[in-house]
Amino acid sequence: MGTYEKFIAIDYGIKRVGLAICNTETQFVFPLCTLDRSVKKTFFENFSRILDEQKPTAFVLGLPFHENGSPCITTNQVKNFAASLARRYPLPIYFMEELLSSFEAEQDMRSYGVSAKKIKEKVDQEASVRILESFLRSPKKIVYTPETVSQIIKEK
Repeated sequence: MGTYEKFIAIDYGIKRVGLAICNTETQFVFPLCTLDRSVKKTFFENFSRILDEQKPTAFVLGLPFHENGSPCITTNQVKNFAASLARRYPLPIYFMEELLSSFEAEQDMRSYGVSAKKIKEKVDQEASVRILESFLRSPKKIVYTPETVSQIIKEK
């Protein structure tokens, strides 16, 4: 059996963070969970527990932009979050440009008849599935190591 990488995708949000997972051997992407961000310490404790269980080799972080390609408020928040990840975890961070992943996930779930309550619980992790699937299909992959992630903060 060959070696493969295991990615955790992150759909960052102010209130919630959606996670999805896959390995490069199968490239099947699965929603993992949604973490509450209201208490930073608790968020990172739960996030670290998931990393201990899943043992990923890299993060794929959705990097949102406006429809015209310009940065939005969340773009800088995601960059700051990436810097926080880099300080805490010695894993490469890939960025996947995204637009409306949460909106599309919500629309799809609604079209499948999912209740509003379930949509709220699951939309962030479904958005992270979209981010990771896009990343796997994309020929352009931008990676930052923990040592170089500070460069993205300077690009604000």
